[in-house]
Amino acid sequence: MQPYFGVEKYPHNSAGRRMITNVPVARVGETIHEITARLSKESTDLETIDYIYVVDRREKLVGVFSVKHLFSSPKKTRIERVMKRNLITVSPEMDQEKVSDIALRYKIKDVPVVETGKLVGVVPNHKIMSILNRSLQEDILHFAGIHRSHLEFENTLEVPFYKSIESRLPWLLVGLLGIMATAVFINSLEKTLERHLILVFFLPTIVYMSDAIGTQLQTLLVRDIAILGKNLKVGRYFLRQIAVSTAISLISAVMVFAAVSIFWAQQFVGFVIAVSMLASFTFSAFTSLAVVYMLYKMGADPAIGSGPIATVVSDVMTILIYFAVAAAMLG
Repeated sequence: MQPYFGVEKYPHNSAGRRMITNVPVARVGETIHEITARLSKESTDLETIDYIYVVDRREKLVGVFSVKHLFSSPKKTRIERVMKRNLITVSPEMDQEKVSDIALRYKIKDVPVVETGKLVGVVPNHKIMSILNRSLQEDILHFAGIHRSHLEFENTLEVPFYKSIESRLPWLLVGLLGIMATAVFINSLEKTLERHLILVFFLPTIVYMSDAIGTQLQTLLVRDIAILGKNLKVGRYFLRQIAVSTAISLISAVMVFAAVSIFWAQQFVGFVIAVSMLASFTFSAFTSLAVVYMLYKMGADPAIGSGPIATVVSDVMTILIYFAVAAAMLG
């Protein structure tokens, strides 16, 4: 068939944009010998030879047969006797993923594209594989809560320099201000910390565990939102995840209490640290879930925005809760 130059008029992810046009075509009434002789001259220009497509005088697609019939059928056989009339076709406007699904479902290498009955092109096997590969990548990102509509650039290196600073700096400044405010608060507890220096020793542990619990919950919720969407039962989900996090926090608190009691012989201080851990971890769990769900309801991408916001809130509140509880109980 002649090259078809109107592919630009079709939607971006459609069959019309993925089809090729230089494909083997036979006409009703031709014999195997005639087709073979003609294709041997055209073979260098053809983009695929998996199937030969049969058209009538009005260029309507009426049949298809595989290239193996050229070698397995007698040369005088008319094409009507070997061609398959039960055709699997798609329209140029059909979404590319549906095309690849049809190819897999019916186990065909190439999918003919038909418009008003006429053959306008073929979506070949290598493009079907490319569509499937891209679809798989998008599904993986989708499971992580990342959608193409949220991404302004596909390659981080393509992001303008000023745009990188503009998108990252505000979150870091919020975190910096929060930590500076926390430092002022800690400074007010100077006397308490001088009497119980062990509180400072466990600060990195508290912050790390709080972040770890929060990150786990963010990842789980982003994934479950991506998979379940509106079917996610929010109230029940929150209660279950917070209950699990509280149980984990309780186990961690008991282990810290035992360590402080045994190695530092300060049971009451160990108890205070354990209570502080339990309170801060539980708050971190709730904050992480709330931030992700809030961003989702606002229409923002929770996979991109939840990390910076939840981390800042979690770290600041963990430190504040930790030292506030310690100051209240130790005086």
